[in-house]
Amino acid sequence: MSRRREAVVLLVGALTGRGAWGEVHHGLVFDAGSSGTRIHVYTWNSGGSHGNFELVSDDLLKIKPGLSAFKSAPETAGESLTPLLTYAFEHIAEDKRKDAPAYLMATAGLRLVGEEKKDQILQSVCGKLDESPFIFNCAWATLLSGYDEGLYGWVTVNYLMKAMQSAKQKTYGTIDLGGGSVQIVFEPKSGASLPAPYLATVPLPGGEKRVYVRSHLGYGLDEARRSIAAVVAKSGKMVHPCLPSGYIGPVVTTGGGAVEMKGSGNYAACVQLIESIFPKAECPLAPCSIQGSYQPELNGEFIGFSYMYDRTKQIGLLDDDPQVYGEQKMDIAQIKQGAERLCALKSDAITRKFDKHPEADKAQNFCGDVVFIAALIEHGFGFAPSTVFTMTNKINSIEIVWTLGAIIAKVNEGMRSGGSFALYAITALAAVALCFVVCFRRSLFGGYGLLPFRYCAHPSVPRASTPHLQDGRAIS
Repeated sequence: MSRRREAVVLLVGALTGRGAWGEVHHGLVFDAGSSGTRIHVYTWNSGGSHGNFELVSDDLLKIKPGLSAFKSAPETAGESLTPLLTYAFEHIAEDKRKDAPAYLMATAGLRLVGEEKKDQILQSVCGKLDESPFIFNCAWATLLSGYDEGLYGWVTVNYLMKAMQSAKQKTYGTIDLGGGSVQIVFEPKSGASLPAPYLATVPLPGGEKRVYVRSHLGYGLDEARRSIAAVVAKSGKMVHPCLPSGYIGPVVTTGGGAVEMKGSGNYAACVQLIESIFPKAECPLAPCSIQGSYQPELNGEFIGFSYMYDRTKQIGLLDDDPQVYGEQKMDIAQIKQGAERLCALKSDAITRKFDKHPEADKAQNFCGDVVFIAALIEHGFGFAPSTVFTMTNKINSIEIVWTLGAIIAKVNEGMRSGGSFALYAITALAAVALCFVVCFRRSLFGGYGLLPFRYCAHPSVPRASTPHLQDGRAIS
C-alpha cells in the first residue's frame, strides 16, 4: 500500500474508531506555519457514570515568527517554542503531562527554506520537545506534505458538514488558502481520470470516494504577494498598483529582501499585474490548472477557508460588516466588485477603516490580496465567474483546521504501531467530537473500513456535547 493510500486509511479509521474508557486526557499539536506557530492544547473527559466522551476545550496560542524565520540560525528554532510549552504547562496539570502526546507539523513555510535548513530546524525543535515531560518522538516533528495538508482539511470540512456518513452522499470541495501554498480538493465527476499523484481513496460505508488533491506551493497569499512585488521591482518603476495611493514604504519580495515602493491604488493595473503570475503553460495532461498541472473538471459546491475567509468576510469585503468568525456566500463578480472599491481607498483611509482588524498591520495589502483571490479561483483554478463559494472559518460552531484530521491520523498511526492508552483515548475522543461514531472492520485495502453506529455502539451512550473552541485559524 502506498504512503498516501495508507494515510487516508489511517485517517478514516482514526476518525471513526472506538476507544477505551478513561477520565481526563490531554494532547498537544504544534501547527508550524509560514507566518507563525500555534499550539493546540486539547482537553477532554472520558468515562464517568455514563461512559461517554466529552471534549472540554481546544486552547490555542499563536506566536510569531514561524520556524522558517530561523533559517539563518536554525539551531535556535527550538527555543522559539518555549512560550508555547509554558502555555501547555498552564493548561495541563503536572501529573497529567507524562500521558499527553505532542506532535509538531510544519507546512509550506518550512518547505521553502531548503532541505538542509529544514532538517536543521526540525532537529532543533526535536531537541526542545524531547526535553519536555510530554510523550514525544522525534519522528513526530515532521514536514507535512501539501497533499496531506489538503486532504486533512477536506476530511475535516466534510465530517463537520456530515457529508461522509455514506459513500452515496455528496461531498464539498475545499480551497484552503494559506500563506505559502494553496490546496484544492474535490470529488470529481464519476468516471473522471485521476492519475496516482492526485488521487486519494477514502473508504466509507457503502463504498468509497475518489478525491482529487492538489497543493500549489508558492501560491499561498504571502508568497504570491512577494512574487507580485518582485515583478514590480524587476520593472524598475517601483510603483505598485496593488498598494493604496499615498503609501510609500518597504515591500518584501521573493527571497525576503525589501524594496521601497510607492502605491498607486490602480485597480485595473493591479488586476493585470496579478493575472500575469497565472500564465498559460504547457498542458501535458488536459484539463490543466496552475502551471499546467492536471485538474479534472470542477464539480460540486466549494467551501473556502483560511485566507479565503480572512480576506473576504473577515474584512467586510461585500457589506462593510467584518466578522472574525462567520460565513458568507459570494461569487467571483462580487469579489471583484469588492476589490475595486477597496483599491480605490487611499492609504490613510485604509488605516482608519481597518484599525481594529486583527491584521491591521497588513491592511495596506488588502487590495492586492483580494484581487489575487479572484484571479486564483478564476484564472488559476478555472471556475466560471458565476460560481458561488461559501467562505467560512467555522462549521457548526467548530473552527475549520486541517490539524484536526492530521492529529487524528497520527494518533491512530501510533496505535497501530503499539501506542499507549493515552493515544487510543484521543482517537476515541475524535470520533465522538465529530458526532460520527462507527466501528472498525477490516477492509480489502489492508486498513480499516467503517460500519454504522448502530452495529457497534451501546444505545445508552449519549452524544458528546459541542466542543468549546477558542480564537485562531490554521497557520499556513
